[in-house]
Amino acid sequence: MPRRKLTRSEAKLATRAALIAAGLAEFHGDGLDVSLDAICERAGVTRGAFYVHFADRDAFIVAVMEQVLGGFVAALTALTSQPGGVARLIAMYFEAVRTRAPAVTGGSGLRMQHLMEACRRSPKVGAAYRGLVLEGRDRVAEGLAIDQRAGRVRDDVAAPALADLDVVLALGIASLHELEVPVDVAGVGRTLLALTTSTLTSTST
Repeated sequence: MPRRKLTRSEAKLATRAALIAAGLAEFHGDGLDVSLDAICERAGVTRGAFYVHFADRDAFIVAVMEQVLGGFVAALTALTSQPGGVARLIAMYFEAVRTRAPAVTGGSGLRMQHLMEACRRSPKVGAAYRGLVLEGRDRVAEGLAIDQRAGRVRDDVAAPALADLDVVLALGIASLHELEVPVDVAGVGRTLLALTTSTLTSTST
């Protein structure tokens, strides 16, 4: 049977998706400075079609970043609204790093080092990246507060402070893993989980 012709709206979405997929493929090989012509050629569209969807390179990088990292953040932090979700979130994240899940280790085409350079050069990209990180942190803080009230997470440290610690360690371990610094990823995950869920006790002398 002949394929149904796409509507105008569907065609626009398909073109945008093709450009993002092409960008990820090109970024994977050459970093974020790859030419727009190369991206358009891979996607099978003209430079004019590119500018129908994206105002400039920065807007394109933001769109790619939001699709890859935004989807990953949303998938992980969706757990935090469930009882005991923070513990599962920590375990899932560090397992994703350990197994080199594309969204965490850059296999999707987005490398941490390239993103940091793009954030440094572009206020637009930097603001979008910070927004994704802060959104994830706030969701984790909400989940921690829920689990604190239920007695599943230590309550001697404020939930926002614990969330900051979780995010700092999560980003740090991803960066070290990308740089192939020998780190016991699973061990760090277990330690963070223990610090988050257990109340430390001190012995006075």
